[in-house]
This record gives sequence, structure tokens and C-alpha cells, in this order.
Amino acid sequence: MGQDAIKEHIQLWLSREVANGAVRGLLDSSIAMGSDVGNIRPENQDRVVCVQVQVTASDSFIIGILCDGMGGMASGSKCAGLSIASFISSCVNNLELPVAERLIKAVEEANADVYSIYNSNGGATLSAFIYDSHGQFCAVNVGDSRVYANFAHGIKQYSKDDTFAGQNADAAGVYLSKGLLQYVGVGPELKAQIVSFPKYRNIKRLILTSDGAHYIEASTFKQILNQKLSACELCSRLIQVSKWCGGYDNTSILIVNDLLNIFTEPDKTSLPAGTVKLWDPFGEIQFIGAIAPAGNG
Repeated sequence: MGQDAIKEHIQLWLSREVANGAVRGLLDSSIAMGSDVGNIRPENQDRVVCVQVQVTASDSFIIGILCDGMGGMASGSKCAGLSIASFISSCVNNLELPVAERLIKAVEEANADVYSIYNSNGGATLSAFIYDSHGQFCAVNVGDSRVYANFAHGIKQYSKDDTFAGQNADAAGVYLSKGLLQYVGVGPELKAQIVSFPKYRNIKRLILTSDGAHYIEASTFKQILNQKLSACELCSRLIQVSKWCGGYDNTSILIVNDLLNIFTEPDKTSLPAGTVKLWDPFGEIQFIGAIAPAGNG
């Protein structure tokens, strides 16, 4: 299956009608994601997806990606869906690249695809990571969706919001900052941000959030994520609390518990070689034979 076909199928799948909210666990509940329209917005323009790509019988990688279509701009949900579809198809098509380069290239291709249609009048934020069966890990961020991690010392935001406030503020807290400096679809000037972690092998919990979750007061947000709960329970609790805090925007969350143990039990993660499998909070889809065997071009 070619890159354009994968992109088209994913984009179509992400545009289907779904419920107002859902939470879903996968890979033996080590990963969970949830999305909810909130109390105010008429449409959920967030999209959050987890992807497993089985390259060979022994090599695979996981992508987690969250995009928040920009409210007030043209076709926010379509921009979010296209951003994710383009990002995933690029990652699948550039397997030879190291993970950081693959993420940057995927952001650039998503940006070019959205810009070619909306000419800076539509766009989406993007927070994503790759983790593979060889232990390589990297994350990237554009806009004001966020990447958090929980080390032994607690929760901290490791991405920086692409806003005036976010680029000049301490990233240790949860704060609201409006007015995006860049987003997927802004145009050729986009500079994606690789997210730096001190020692990623010590991450206890990895979290991606859209800005609906950022209305939760900082100490409450951290207290929830420091609890010894399953990824599904944490997603549900954060969405519920964000709605209690007003539900002013769509809220989407992806949580990974025990990142380094995802591939330690192959029977729970193994797929047929060449398969790409996607989950979102509302369902799953699978492409068998999406990756050509090595040497077949």
C-alpha cells in the first residue's frame, strides 16, 4: 500500500461520526487515550491516535500523536485529521531515518499538506512521540498542545507552548497562553520542536494533552497524574475534572504507563509483518501489507 493510500484511508477514518466522548485502553492497558467535546464547543476538533507499525517479525514501533484543530479557523477537525494522516504515513515511509529525523520530516510533510489546502487559514497543533522495539525514543511538539512526563520527582511539562507566554515562561506549571506563534499548516517558516527529556529511560508516565486539559488548576492536574491509577482511569479522571472546571474546550489526552516495558512481552504486541494498526478513543483500524518487505522497494 502506497503512502498516499495510507494517508487517504487514515484521514477518512478520522472524519467518521463518533460519540461526544470516549476513553480507550490498548496494549494490555499500558496506553490509554480519551477525547471529549466538553461543555461549550459544538464540535470536537481534537484527534488523538496511537499507532503500532510492525516492520518485520521482530521490529516494530509505536507512535502516539495528538492534534488540536484550531478553533475559529477553517475546518479545524479536517486539519487535525489531515495532520495525523500525513504524519503517520510519513513515519511509515521513512523507516530508514533515526527517530528524531523521522519526527521532524513527518511534521514538515504534515505542515506542507495542510498549508497546500488552507494557505495558513487552517491548522492544528501537534504533539507526538515514537518509541521502537530497539529502545529508541523521541518526542516532538508544535503549538500549545503539550508533552508532560512523570519522573520520580513528579510531573513536569517538557514541551514549550508556541505562544509568546509559553516561550518566555517557566514550563514547570500548567498555565493558559493564547495566540499561537506557529502550528501545523502555518507555512514554510515552521520549526518543529524536539522535546528534550533529562533521562527518558527513567520516565514513569508520559502524557500528551490538548488545551482543554489546561484549564485544570496546576496542583490538581499534578495530583491526579501522580496517583497510582491505570492509564484509562487517569484519562477518565482528567476529562471529568476538565468538564467540572467549565469544559470550555475539547479535551484530549494520551497516557503511557511503563513506556520501556511495552515491547517486553512480544505476544501482547506482535502483529503480522508489514501491518499498521491504529487506535483512537472510539475504535481501531488495521492495514495489513502496508509496508513492503525489505528489498522490494
